[in-house]
Amino acid sequence: MSPRADRQPTGHRDEGFSLVEVVVAIGIVVTLMVAVLPQLISGIRANDVARTGSQGKTLAASELERLRNLPFQVQPNAGQYVDLFDRYFQDLTAPGATPACKDGDRWVPPAKESTGYVSGSARCSYEPASGPFYRVVRRVGGYAAKGIAADPDLAGFVVVVNTQFLDAQTPPQPKSPVTGYDTKTVGKDQPASGQVGLTVTVLADRPSTTRPVTTYTQVSRSYQTTTRVRATSDSVAMEASTMLPGPSETEGNAVAVSSGLVHLDASLVAGSRVEVSAAGVTSSAATGENGGATRTALTAPPDSAPTWSSNSGGQLTAAGCELVCWGGGDRTATWTPTTTDGLPGIGSPTTPLEVALKTPSTGEGYALRMGAGTGALFRPGLGLSNPLLRLRSADFGFGIGAGCSVTDSGNGLRIAGGGWARTTATGAQACSTARTAEIAVLPRGSGGDPLVKVKLAGAAARCEVAGTTLTATASFDLRLQYWNGSSYSNVGSGTFTAAGDSPLPDPSTLSVGGTPLSTWIESWSVARVSSGITKVASGRSTRVSVPAVLNLVTVPLRHQVDTDGTPVLDDDGDKVVDPLSTLSLTVGSVGCTAEDRR
Repeated sequence: MSPRADRQPTGHRDEGFSLVEVVVAIGIVVTLMVAVLPQLISGIRANDVARTGSQGKTLAASELERLRNLPFQVQPNAGQYVDLFDRYFQDLTAPGATPACKDGDRWVPPAKESTGYVSGSARCSYEPASGPFYRVVRRVGGYAAKGIAADPDLAGFVVVVNTQFLDAQTPPQPKSPVTGYDTKTVGKDQPASGQVGLTVTVLADRPSTTRPVTTYTQVSRSYQTTTRVRATSDSVAMEASTMLPGPSETEGNAVAVSSGLVHLDASLVAGSRVEVSAAGVTSSAATGENGGATRTALTAPPDSAPTWSSNSGGQLTAAGCELVCWGGGDRTATWTPTTTDGLPGIGSPTTPLEVALKTPSTGEGYALRMGAGTGALFRPGLGLSNPLLRLRSADFGFGIGAGCSVTDSGNGLRIAGGGWARTTATGAQACSTARTAEIAVLPRGSGGDPLVKVKLAGAAARCEVAGTTLTATASFDLRLQYWNGSSYSNVGSGTFTAAGDSPLPDPSTLSVGGTPLSTWIESWSVARVSSGITKVASGRSTRVSVPAVLNLVTVPLRHQVDTDGTPVLDDDGDKVVDPLSTLSLTVGSVGCTAEDRR
Protein backbone atom coordinates (compact mmCIF):
# COMPACT_ATOMS: atom_id res chain seq x y z
CA MET A 1 0.00 0.00 0.00
CA SER A 2 1.27 3.42 -0.88
CA PRO A 3 2.03 5.73 2.09
CA ARG A 4 -0.27 8.33 0.63
CA ALA A 5 -3.22 5.96 1.07
CA ASP A 6 -3.18 6.39 4.91
CA ARG A 7 -3.36 10.20 4.95
CA GLN A 8 -6.64 11.92 5.94
CA PRO A 9 -8.23 14.34 3.53
CA THR A 10 -6.90 17.86 3.92
CA GLY A 11 -10.34 19.34 4.80
CA HIS A 12 -10.61 17.17 7.98
CA ARG A 13 -7.16 17.77 9.54
CA ASP A 14 -6.93 19.19 13.17
CA GLU A 15 -3.35 20.27 13.60
CA GLY A 16 -3.84 22.29 16.95
CA PHE A 17 -1.58 25.20 18.03
CA SER A 18 2.01 25.38 17.05
CA LEU A 19 4.74 25.83 19.64
CA VAL A 20 5.33 29.37 18.47
CA GLU A 21 1.66 30.27 18.96
CA VAL A 22 1.65 28.83 22.50
CA VAL A 23 4.80 30.77 23.44
CA VAL A 24 3.37 34.01 22.05
CA ALA A 25 0.08 33.52 23.96
CA ILE A 26 1.91 32.82 27.21
CA GLY A 27 4.04 35.90 26.64
CA ILE A 28 0.94 38.09 26.18
CA VAL A 29 -0.69 36.72 29.34
CA VAL A 30 2.48 37.23 31.37
CA THR A 31 2.86 40.77 30.06
CA LEU A 32 -0.74 41.62 31.04
CA MET A 33 -0.30 40.06 34.48
CA VAL A 34 2.91 41.99 35.09
CA ALA A 35 1.10 45.23 34.18
CA VAL A 36 -2.05 44.58 36.22
CA LEU A 37 -0.68 42.71 39.26
CA PRO A 38 0.79 45.77 41.04
CA GLN A 39 -2.56 47.54 40.78
CA LEU A 40 -4.38 44.51 42.20
CA ILE A 41 -1.93 44.25 45.07
CA SER A 42 -2.16 47.98 45.71
CA GLY A 43 -5.97 47.81 45.77
CA ILE A 44 -5.95 44.89 48.20
CA ARG A 45 -3.53 46.72 50.47
CA ALA A 46 -5.59 49.92 50.32
CA ASN A 47 -8.77 48.05 51.25
CA ASP A 48 -6.99 46.37 54.14
CA VAL A 49 -5.64 49.70 55.40
CA ALA A 50 -9.08 51.33 55.15
CA ARG A 51 -10.79 48.43 56.92
CA THR A 52 -8.19 48.35 59.68
CA GLY A 53 -8.41 52.12 60.15
CA SER A 54 -12.19 52.08 60.35
CA GLN A 55 -12.22 49.22 62.87
CA GLY A 56 -9.50 50.96 64.86
CA LYS A 57 -11.51 54.18 65.10
CA THR A 58 -14.57 52.26 66.25
CA LEU A 59 -12.59 50.43 68.94
CA ALA A 60 -10.98 53.68 70.11
CA ALA A 61 -14.39 55.39 70.43
CA SER A 62 -15.75 52.36 72.28
CA GLU A 63 -12.82 52.39 74.69
CA LEU A 64 -13.29 56.11 75.42
CA GLU A 65 -16.98 55.50 76.11
CA ARG A 66 -16.04 52.70 78.49
CA LEU A 67 -13.69 55.05 80.33
CA ARG A 68 -16.22 57.87 80.58
CA ASN A 69 -18.88 55.56 81.99
CA LEU A 70 -16.74 54.54 84.96
CA PRO A 71 -17.08 56.56 88.21
CA PHE A 72 -14.17 58.96 88.64
CA GLN A 73 -13.32 57.67 92.12
CA VAL A 74 -14.97 55.48 94.76
CA GLN A 75 -13.47 55.02 98.23
CA PRO A 76 -12.17 51.46 98.86
CA ASN A 77 -14.29 51.15 102.03
CA ALA A 78 -17.50 52.06 100.15
CA GLY A 79 -17.96 48.52 98.86
CA GLN A 80 -17.11 46.44 95.81
CA TYR A 81 -17.31 49.27 93.29
CA VAL A 82 -14.95 49.73 90.36
CA ASP A 83 -13.88 53.25 89.42
CA LEU A 84 -11.71 54.70 86.67
CA PHE A 85 -8.46 54.26 88.58
CA ASP A 86 -9.15 50.67 89.66
CA ARG A 87 -8.84 49.79 85.98
CA TYR A 88 -6.57 52.42 84.46
CA PHE A 89 -4.25 53.80 87.21
CA GLN A 90 -3.93 51.17 89.92
CA ASP A 91 -0.59 51.82 91.60
CA LEU A 92 3.03 52.82 91.02
CA THR A 93 4.37 49.43 89.93
CA ALA A 94 6.52 49.73 86.81
CA PRO A 95 5.66 47.72 83.67
CA GLY A 96 7.22 44.29 83.37
CA ALA A 97 8.55 45.03 79.88
CA THR A 98 9.31 47.99 77.62
CA PRO A 99 7.29 48.03 74.40
CA ALA A 100 9.16 47.78 71.10
CA CYS A 101 7.04 50.60 69.54
CA LYS A 102 8.64 50.53 66.07
CA ASP A 103 10.91 48.35 63.93
CA GLY A 104 12.18 50.54 61.13
CA ASP A 105 9.09 51.96 59.45
CA ARG A 106 6.76 49.35 60.94
CA TRP A 107 4.68 49.88 64.09
CA VAL A 108 5.05 46.96 66.50
CA PRO A 109 2.20 46.25 68.95
CA PRO A 110 2.95 45.21 72.57
CA ALA A 111 3.57 41.48 72.64
CA LYS A 112 1.36 40.76 75.67
CA GLU A 113 -1.19 42.33 77.96
CA SER A 114 0.31 44.42 80.76
CA THR A 115 -0.14 47.35 83.12
CA GLY A 116 2.38 49.64 84.74
CA TYR A 117 3.42 53.12 85.88
CA VAL A 118 5.71 54.91 83.43
CA SER A 119 7.79 57.79 84.79
CA GLY A 120 10.87 57.72 82.57
CA SER A 121 11.58 58.02 78.85
CA ALA A 122 10.62 54.44 77.87
CA ARG A 123 7.49 55.38 75.99
CA CYS A 124 6.17 55.19 72.44
CA SER A 125 5.55 58.22 70.23
CA TYR A 126 1.78 57.70 70.43
CA GLU A 127 1.92 58.02 74.24
CA PRO A 128 2.12 61.27 76.29
CA ALA A 129 5.41 62.99 75.45
CA SER A 130 6.12 64.19 79.00
CA GLY A 131 5.11 63.52 82.56
CA PRO A 132 4.31 60.24 84.32
CA PHE A 133 1.37 58.10 83.27
CA TYR A 134 -0.11 54.65 83.73
CA ARG A 135 -0.17 52.25 80.78
CA VAL A 136 -2.75 49.51 80.27
CA VAL A 137 -2.36 47.10 77.34
CA ARG A 138 -5.52 45.20 76.43
CA ARG A 139 -5.67 42.23 74.10
CA VAL A 140 -8.42 39.85 73.11
CA GLY A 141 -7.72 37.48 76.02
CA GLY A 142 -7.98 40.17 78.73
CA TYR A 143 -5.78 40.30 81.83
CA ALA A 144 -7.41 38.38 84.66
CA ALA A 145 -4.72 39.27 87.21
CA LYS A 146 -5.66 42.95 86.90
CA GLY A 147 -9.42 42.43 86.60
CA ILE A 148 -9.50 43.08 82.83
CA ALA A 149 -11.98 40.75 81.15
CA ALA A 150 -11.52 39.08 77.78
CA ASP A 151 -12.92 41.07 74.86
CA PRO A 152 -13.64 39.19 71.62
CA ASP A 153 -14.10 42.52 69.82
CA LEU A 154 -10.33 43.03 70.06
CA ALA A 155 -9.53 40.09 67.81
CA GLY A 156 -6.77 41.29 65.49
CA PHE A 157 -6.09 44.47 67.51
CA VAL A 158 -4.28 45.71 70.61
CA VAL A 159 -5.51 48.65 72.69
CA VAL A 160 -3.11 50.80 74.73
CA VAL A 161 -4.61 53.21 77.30
CA ASN A 162 -2.47 55.89 78.95
CA THR A 163 -3.89 57.69 82.00
CA GLN A 164 -2.22 60.86 83.26
CA PHE A 165 -3.13 63.16 86.16
CA LEU A 166 -3.47 66.81 85.07
CA ASP A 167 -3.34 70.02 87.10
CA ALA A 168 -5.73 72.99 86.81
CA GLN A 169 -3.52 75.17 84.61
CA THR A 170 -4.47 76.28 81.10
CA PRO A 171 -3.41 74.26 79.24
CA PRO A 172 -3.26 71.55 81.94
CA GLN A 173 0.12 70.04 82.77
CA PRO A 174 1.00 66.48 83.90
CA LYS A 175 0.96 65.92 87.65
CA SER A 176 2.67 63.15 89.63
CA PRO A 177 0.61 60.85 91.87
CA VAL A 178 1.01 60.98 95.65
CA THR A 179 3.78 58.91 97.24
CA GLY A 180 2.75 55.29 97.71
CA TYR A 181 -0.38 55.72 95.60
CA ASP A 182 -2.51 52.54 95.52
CA THR A 183 -6.22 52.40 94.65
CA LYS A 184 -6.79 49.43 96.96
CA THR A 185 -5.39 51.05 100.11
CA VAL A 186 -7.48 53.48 102.15
CA GLY A 187 -5.56 56.73 102.62
CA LYS A 188 -3.33 56.14 99.59
CA ASP A 189 -6.06 55.98 96.96
CA GLN A 190 -6.65 59.72 96.51
CA PRO A 191 -6.08 60.87 92.93
CA ALA A 192 -3.47 63.59 92.49
CA SER A 193 -5.96 65.91 90.82
CA GLY A 194 -9.59 66.30 89.82
CA GLN A 195 -8.98 65.66 86.14
CA VAL A 196 -7.07 63.18 84.02
CA GLY A 197 -5.93 62.95 80.44
CA LEU A 198 -6.76 59.71 78.61
CA THR A 199 -4.91 58.62 75.48
CA VAL A 200 -6.31 55.59 73.65
CA THR A 201 -4.28 53.95 70.87
CA VAL A 202 -5.43 51.03 68.73
CA LEU A 203 -2.81 49.01 66.82
CA ALA A 204 -3.12 46.07 64.47
CA ASP A 205 -2.01 42.87 66.20
CA ARG A 206 0.91 42.51 63.79
CA PRO A 207 3.79 44.72 62.68
CA SER A 208 2.41 47.21 60.18
CA THR A 209 3.41 50.38 58.35
CA THR A 210 -0.08 51.79 58.99
CA ARG A 211 0.00 54.41 61.72
CA PRO A 212 -2.01 53.43 64.83
CA VAL A 213 -5.32 55.16 65.59
CA THR A 214 -4.85 57.49 68.56
CA THR A 215 -7.48 59.63 70.30
CA TYR A 216 -7.38 61.77 73.43
CA THR A 217 -9.84 63.17 75.93
CA GLN A 218 -9.96 64.67 79.42
CA VAL A 219 -12.24 63.49 82.21
CA SER A 220 -13.00 65.60 85.28
CA ARG A 221 -14.39 64.67 88.65
CA SER A 222 -18.14 65.22 88.83
CA TYR A 223 -19.23 66.36 92.29
CA GLN A 224 -22.64 64.83 92.82
CA THR A 225 -25.06 66.63 95.13
CA THR A 226 -28.69 65.96 95.95
CA THR A 227 -31.43 67.95 94.30
CA ARG A 228 -33.24 69.78 97.08
CA VAL A 229 -36.27 71.06 95.15
CA ARG A 230 -37.18 70.97 91.47
CA ALA A 231 -40.02 71.55 89.01
CA THR A 232 -39.96 70.77 85.27
CA SER A 233 -42.41 71.22 82.42
CA ASP A 234 -42.12 69.85 78.87
CA SER A 235 -44.53 70.32 75.97
CA VAL A 236 -44.51 69.57 72.23
CA ALA A 237 -47.88 70.31 70.65
CA MET A 238 -47.10 68.74 67.26
CA GLU A 239 -44.16 67.02 65.61
CA ALA A 240 -44.01 65.63 62.06
CA SER A 241 -41.18 64.04 60.09
CA THR A 242 -40.53 62.33 56.77
CA MET A 243 -37.62 61.14 54.64
CA LEU A 244 -36.58 62.66 51.33
CA PRO A 245 -34.30 60.87 48.87
CA GLY A 246 -30.77 60.75 50.28
CA PRO A 247 -27.27 59.85 49.12
CA SER A 248 -28.25 56.20 48.61
CA GLU A 249 -31.32 53.98 48.29
CA THR A 250 -31.01 52.93 51.95
CA GLU A 251 -30.11 56.32 53.41
CA GLY A 252 -32.66 59.12 53.34
CA ASN A 253 -32.60 62.81 54.20
CA ALA A 254 -34.67 63.30 57.34
CA VAL A 255 -36.86 66.42 57.53
CA ALA A 256 -38.75 67.35 60.70
CA VAL A 257 -40.94 70.16 61.96
CA SER A 258 -42.14 70.77 65.51
CA SER A 259 -44.42 73.41 66.97
CA GLY A 260 -45.44 74.54 70.44
CA LEU A 261 -42.19 73.43 72.11
CA VAL A 262 -41.57 74.44 75.73
CA HIS A 263 -38.96 73.18 78.21
CA LEU A 264 -38.82 74.70 81.70
CA ASP A 265 -36.55 73.45 84.49
CA ALA A 266 -36.30 75.21 87.87
CA SER A 267 -34.03 73.50 90.41
CA LEU A 268 -32.11 74.09 93.64
CA VAL A 269 -29.01 71.92 94.02
CA ALA A 270 -25.88 73.74 95.16
CA GLY A 271 -27.53 76.91 93.86
CA SER A 272 -30.68 78.10 92.14
CA ARG A 273 -30.92 77.50 88.41
CA VAL A 274 -33.55 77.89 85.70
CA GLU A 275 -33.29 76.51 82.16
CA VAL A 276 -35.65 77.66 79.42
CA SER A 277 -36.06 76.73 75.76
CA ALA A 278 -39.10 77.37 73.59
CA ALA A 279 -40.18 77.64 69.96
CA GLY A 280 -43.37 78.57 68.19
CA VAL A 281 -42.12 76.45 65.32
CA THR A 282 -38.76 74.91 64.45
CA SER A 283 -37.72 72.81 61.48
CA SER A 284 -34.55 71.08 60.33
CA ALA A 285 -33.16 68.75 57.68
CA ALA A 286 -30.35 66.20 57.81
CA THR A 287 -28.51 68.21 55.16
CA GLY A 288 -28.00 71.04 57.67
CA GLU A 289 -30.89 73.45 57.03
CA ASN A 290 -32.56 74.88 60.13
CA GLY A 291 -35.24 77.51 60.64
CA GLY A 292 -38.20 78.56 62.70
CA ALA A 293 -40.05 81.39 64.39
CA THR A 294 -40.30 82.70 67.96
CA ARG A 295 -37.42 80.65 69.38
CA THR A 296 -35.34 81.21 72.52
CA ALA A 297 -33.07 79.49 75.04
CA LEU A 298 -31.50 80.75 78.28
CA THR A 299 -30.06 79.68 81.60
CA ALA A 300 -30.46 81.77 84.77
CA PRO A 301 -28.90 83.34 86.73
CA PRO A 302 -28.79 86.14 85.74
CA ASP A 303 -32.52 86.75 86.02
CA SER A 304 -32.96 88.46 82.68
CA ALA A 305 -35.61 88.19 79.98
CA PRO A 306 -34.74 85.91 77.07
CA THR A 307 -33.90 87.10 73.59
CA TRP A 308 -36.32 85.80 70.98
CA SER A 309 -35.85 85.11 67.29
CA SER A 310 -38.14 86.71 64.74
CA ASN A 311 -41.87 86.05 64.86
CA SER A 312 -42.07 86.20 61.07
CA GLY A 313 -43.14 83.35 58.83
CA GLY A 314 -40.59 81.52 56.73
CA GLN A 315 -39.51 78.35 54.96
CA LEU A 316 -36.88 75.67 55.56
CA THR A 317 -35.31 75.63 52.10
CA ALA A 318 -35.66 77.19 48.66
CA ALA A 319 -38.30 74.51 47.96
CA GLY A 320 -40.64 76.66 50.07
CA CYS A 321 -44.01 75.17 50.92
CA GLU A 322 -43.27 72.12 48.76
CA LEU A 323 -41.15 71.02 51.76
CA VAL A 324 -41.81 73.05 54.96
CA CYS A 325 -43.14 76.59 55.42
CA TRP A 326 -44.89 78.35 58.28
CA GLY A 327 -46.74 81.50 59.25
CA GLY A 328 -45.72 83.76 62.12
CA GLY A 329 -45.10 82.84 65.74
CA ASP A 330 -46.36 84.47 68.93
CA ARG A 331 -45.91 84.26 72.71
CA THR A 332 -47.17 85.59 76.00
CA ALA A 333 -45.34 88.62 77.36
CA THR A 334 -43.51 87.62 80.56
CA TRP A 335 -40.77 84.99 80.33
CA THR A 336 -38.30 86.30 82.94
CA PRO A 337 -36.98 83.59 85.33
CA THR A 338 -36.29 84.12 89.04
CA THR A 339 -33.50 82.44 91.03
CA THR A 340 -33.42 84.58 94.21
CA ASP A 341 -33.90 83.38 97.79
CA GLY A 342 -33.27 79.75 96.80
CA LEU A 343 -36.70 79.57 95.12
CA PRO A 344 -36.10 79.23 91.36
CA GLY A 345 -38.99 79.42 88.96
CA ILE A 346 -40.47 80.72 85.73
CA GLY A 347 -44.15 81.40 85.14
CA SER A 348 -46.93 80.71 87.62
CA PRO A 349 -50.66 79.88 87.76
CA THR A 350 -51.42 83.60 87.50
CA THR A 351 -48.79 84.34 84.82
CA PRO A 352 -48.63 81.20 82.65
CA LEU A 353 -46.27 81.03 79.69
CA GLU A 354 -47.24 80.08 76.14
CA VAL A 355 -45.49 80.04 72.78
CA ALA A 356 -47.50 79.57 69.63
CA LEU A 357 -47.89 79.43 65.87
CA LYS A 358 -50.50 82.02 65.06
CA THR A 359 -53.25 82.27 62.45
CA PRO A 360 -51.85 84.13 59.41
CA SER A 361 -53.51 87.45 58.60
CA THR A 362 -52.56 87.34 54.90
CA GLY A 363 -52.10 84.82 52.10
CA GLU A 364 -54.09 81.62 51.89
CA GLY A 365 -54.39 81.28 55.65
CA TYR A 366 -51.97 78.36 56.09
CA ALA A 367 -50.19 78.38 59.46
CA LEU A 368 -48.03 75.39 58.52
CA ARG A 369 -47.46 73.18 55.49
CA MET A 370 -45.21 70.16 55.08
CA GLY A 371 -44.61 68.21 51.87
CA ALA A 372 -42.15 65.79 50.31
CA GLY A 373 -40.15 68.37 48.37
CA THR A 374 -40.17 69.64 44.79
CA GLY A 375 -40.88 67.00 42.16
CA ALA A 376 -41.72 64.24 44.67
CA LEU A 377 -42.60 61.01 42.82
CA PHE A 378 -45.73 59.99 44.75
CA ARG A 379 -47.26 56.55 44.32
CA PRO A 380 -50.07 57.18 41.81
CA GLY A 381 -52.56 54.85 43.49
CA LEU A 382 -52.59 57.06 46.61
CA GLY A 383 -53.81 60.17 44.79
CA LEU A 384 -51.48 62.48 46.75
CA SER A 385 -49.64 65.71 46.08
CA ASN A 386 -47.95 68.31 48.29
CA PRO A 387 -48.63 69.25 51.01
CA LEU A 388 -48.82 66.07 53.07
CA LEU A 389 -49.84 68.01 56.16
CA ARG A 390 -51.38 71.47 56.63
CA LEU A 391 -53.03 73.74 59.19
CA ARG A 392 -55.60 76.12 57.76
CA SER A 393 -58.84 75.61 59.69
CA ALA A 394 -60.05 76.77 63.13
CA ASP A 395 -58.08 78.52 65.85
CA PHE A 396 -58.07 79.35 69.58
CA GLY A 397 -56.62 81.97 71.93
CA PHE A 398 -53.97 82.29 74.62
CA GLY A 399 -55.01 81.16 78.08
CA ILE A 400 -54.15 78.53 80.73
CA GLY A 401 -56.34 78.18 83.79
CA ALA A 402 -54.87 78.38 87.31
CA GLY A 403 -55.45 74.66 87.73
CA CYS A 404 -53.46 73.88 84.53
CA SER A 405 -56.51 73.60 82.27
CA VAL A 406 -56.88 74.64 78.62
CA THR A 407 -59.73 74.84 76.10
CA ASP A 408 -60.10 75.58 72.38
CA SER A 409 -61.95 78.86 72.91
CA GLY A 410 -60.82 82.20 71.52
CA ASN A 411 -58.97 82.89 68.30
CA GLY A 412 -55.67 83.93 66.78
CA LEU A 413 -53.59 80.77 67.32
CA ARG A 414 -53.21 77.45 65.51
CA ILE A 415 -50.69 75.58 67.73
CA ALA A 416 -49.50 76.37 71.28
CA GLY A 417 -47.48 74.86 74.10
CA GLY A 418 -47.00 76.31 77.56
CA GLY A 419 -47.11 76.01 81.34
CA TRP A 420 -44.93 76.96 84.28
CA ALA A 421 -42.32 75.53 86.66
CA ARG A 422 -41.84 77.11 90.08
CA THR A 423 -40.72 76.32 93.59
CA THR A 424 -42.10 77.74 96.82
CA ALA A 425 -41.21 77.72 100.50
CA THR A 426 -43.47 74.69 100.96
CA GLY A 427 -43.04 72.74 97.73
CA ALA A 428 -42.87 72.75 93.94
CA GLN A 429 -45.39 72.86 91.11
CA ALA A 430 -45.32 72.45 87.36
CA CYS A 431 -47.82 72.59 84.52
CA SER A 432 -47.44 71.50 80.89
CA THR A 433 -50.03 72.16 78.16
CA ALA A 434 -50.42 71.64 74.40
CA ARG A 435 -53.14 72.55 71.88
CA THR A 436 -53.61 72.43 68.11
CA ALA A 437 -56.23 73.61 65.68
CA GLU A 438 -57.31 71.18 62.98
CA ILE A 439 -54.38 69.30 61.40
CA ALA A 440 -55.17 68.04 57.91
CA VAL A 441 -53.25 64.83 57.16
CA LEU A 442 -52.78 63.67 53.53
CA PRO A 443 -54.96 66.09 51.56
CA ARG A 444 -55.85 64.40 48.27
CA GLY A 445 -55.00 66.72 45.40
CA SER A 446 -54.29 70.43 45.57
CA GLY A 447 -56.51 71.86 48.31
CA GLY A 448 -58.47 68.60 48.50
CA ASP A 449 -60.14 67.01 51.48
CA PRO A 450 -57.65 65.39 53.87
CA LEU A 451 -57.95 61.70 54.63
CA VAL A 452 -57.61 62.35 58.37
CA LYS A 453 -58.42 65.41 60.49
CA VAL A 454 -56.87 65.76 63.96
CA LYS A 455 -57.59 68.42 66.55
CA LEU A 456 -56.09 68.53 70.04
CA ALA A 457 -58.56 70.78 71.88
CA GLY A 458 -56.26 70.55 74.89
CA ALA A 459 -53.74 68.39 76.75
CA ALA A 460 -52.32 69.09 80.20
CA ALA A 461 -50.06 67.53 82.81
CA ARG A 462 -49.94 68.90 86.37
CA CYS A 463 -47.44 68.03 89.10
CA GLU A 464 -47.33 69.50 92.59
CA VAL A 465 -45.76 68.82 95.98
CA ALA A 466 -47.26 70.97 98.75
CA GLY A 467 -46.08 69.76 102.12
CA THR A 468 -47.37 66.20 102.36
CA THR A 469 -49.96 66.69 99.60
CA LEU A 470 -48.98 65.23 96.22
CA THR A 471 -50.76 65.96 92.92
CA ALA A 472 -50.17 64.17 89.60
CA THR A 473 -52.87 64.55 86.95
CA ALA A 474 -53.15 64.23 83.17
CA SER A 475 -55.96 65.27 80.86
CA PHE A 476 -56.58 65.70 77.14
CA ASP A 477 -59.36 66.18 74.59
CA LEU A 478 -58.56 64.77 71.13
CA ARG A 479 -60.91 64.93 68.13
CA LEU A 480 -60.30 62.50 65.26
CA GLN A 481 -62.16 62.05 61.94
CA TYR A 482 -61.53 60.36 58.59
CA TRP A 483 -62.87 60.84 55.05
CA ASN A 484 -65.32 58.04 54.16
CA GLY A 485 -65.47 58.92 50.48
CA SER A 486 -68.29 61.47 50.63
CA SER A 487 -68.10 63.09 54.09
CA TYR A 488 -66.25 62.89 57.39
CA SER A 489 -66.94 60.19 59.96
CA ASN A 490 -65.78 60.01 63.54
CA VAL A 491 -63.04 57.57 64.40
CA GLY A 492 -64.62 55.60 67.20
CA SER A 493 -66.60 58.08 69.30
CA GLY A 494 -64.72 60.92 67.66
CA THR A 495 -63.44 62.25 70.99
CA PHE A 496 -60.75 60.67 73.13
CA THR A 497 -59.85 61.68 76.70
CA ALA A 498 -57.34 60.64 79.35
CA ALA A 499 -60.13 58.84 81.20
CA GLY A 500 -60.80 56.48 78.30
CA ASP A 501 -59.24 53.12 77.62
CA SER A 502 -60.45 52.27 74.12
CA PRO A 503 -57.83 51.74 71.42
CA LEU A 504 -58.21 53.18 67.95
CA PRO A 505 -59.79 50.85 65.39
CA ASP A 506 -57.50 49.18 62.88
CA PRO A 507 -57.29 51.42 59.76
CA SER A 508 -58.07 48.37 57.63
CA THR A 509 -61.59 48.28 59.12
CA LEU A 510 -62.41 51.83 57.98
CA SER A 511 -63.49 52.47 54.38
CA VAL A 512 -62.66 55.45 52.14
CA GLY A 513 -65.21 55.05 49.38
CA GLY A 514 -64.70 51.29 49.35
CA THR A 515 -60.92 51.40 49.83
CA PRO A 516 -59.50 50.53 53.27
CA LEU A 517 -57.96 53.46 55.13
CA SER A 518 -54.94 51.22 55.66
CA THR A 519 -54.08 51.93 52.02
CA TRP A 520 -52.70 55.22 53.36
CA ILE A 521 -52.42 54.83 57.16
CA GLU A 522 -50.03 52.13 58.36
CA SER A 523 -50.73 52.50 62.08
CA TRP A 524 -52.07 54.88 64.70
CA SER A 525 -52.57 54.86 68.46
CA VAL A 526 -53.98 57.08 71.17
CA ALA A 527 -52.87 57.44 74.80
CA ARG A 528 -55.23 55.73 77.21
CA VAL A 529 -55.54 54.68 80.84
CA SER A 530 -53.74 51.36 80.37
CA SER A 531 -51.12 52.55 77.89
CA GLY A 532 -49.33 55.82 77.22
CA ILE A 533 -50.14 57.73 80.42
CA THR A 534 -47.80 57.65 83.43
CA LYS A 535 -48.70 59.23 86.78
CA VAL A 536 -46.46 58.73 89.82
CA ALA A 537 -46.85 60.31 93.26
CA SER A 538 -44.74 58.92 96.08
CA GLY A 539 -42.43 60.10 98.81
CA ARG A 540 -41.72 63.74 98.13
CA SER A 541 -42.02 63.73 94.34
CA THR A 542 -44.57 63.51 91.54
CA ARG A 543 -44.23 62.81 87.82
CA VAL A 544 -46.63 62.80 84.87
CA SER A 545 -45.78 61.76 81.33
CA VAL A 546 -47.91 61.56 78.18
CA PRO A 547 -45.33 61.06 75.39
CA ALA A 548 -48.00 61.27 72.66
CA VAL A 549 -51.74 61.77 72.78
CA LEU A 550 -51.79 60.58 69.15
CA ASN A 551 -49.20 58.73 67.07
CA LEU A 552 -49.83 58.25 63.35
CA VAL A 553 -47.59 56.67 60.71
CA THR A 554 -48.47 56.44 57.02
CA VAL A 555 -47.50 53.81 54.51
CA PRO A 556 -44.54 54.65 52.21
CA LEU A 557 -45.76 57.49 49.99
CA ARG A 558 -43.13 57.81 47.24
CA HIS A 559 -41.17 55.77 44.74
CA GLN A 560 -37.41 55.43 45.02
CA VAL A 561 -35.29 57.66 42.81
CA ASP A 562 -31.58 57.72 41.97
CA THR A 563 -29.41 60.66 42.94
CA ASP A 564 -30.23 62.25 39.57
CA GLY A 565 -33.98 61.91 40.17
CA THR A 566 -34.49 58.92 37.87
CA PRO A 567 -37.03 56.36 39.19
CA VAL A 568 -35.54 53.08 40.42
CA LEU A 569 -37.02 50.08 38.62
CA ASP A 570 -37.24 46.44 39.73
CA ASP A 571 -36.48 43.41 37.54
CA ASP A 572 -39.93 43.64 35.96
CA GLY A 573 -39.47 47.30 35.07
CA ASP A 574 -41.86 48.55 37.76
CA LYS A 575 -41.08 51.53 39.97
CA VAL A 576 -39.76 50.57 43.41
CA VAL A 577 -41.54 51.93 46.49
CA ASP A 578 -39.24 53.86 48.84
CA PRO A 579 -39.72 52.19 52.27
CA LEU A 580 -38.31 55.29 54.02
CA SER A 581 -40.92 57.67 52.61
CA THR A 582 -43.47 57.45 55.42
CA LEU A 583 -44.94 60.46 57.22
CA SER A 584 -44.86 60.30 61.01
CA LEU A 585 -47.08 62.57 63.13
CA THR A 586 -47.10 62.99 66.91
CA VAL A 587 -49.73 65.23 68.49
CA GLY A 588 -49.70 66.31 72.11
CA SER A 589 -46.64 65.44 74.19
CA VAL A 590 -46.88 66.78 77.76
CA GLY A 591 -45.01 65.97 80.96
CA CYS A 592 -43.94 67.43 84.28
CA THR A 593 -42.11 66.64 87.53
CA ALA A 594 -42.15 68.18 91.00
CA GLU A 595 -40.02 67.19 93.96
CA ASP A 596 -39.15 68.72 97.34
CA ARG A 597 -36.49 67.01 99.47
CA ARG A 598 -35.64 69.93 101.74
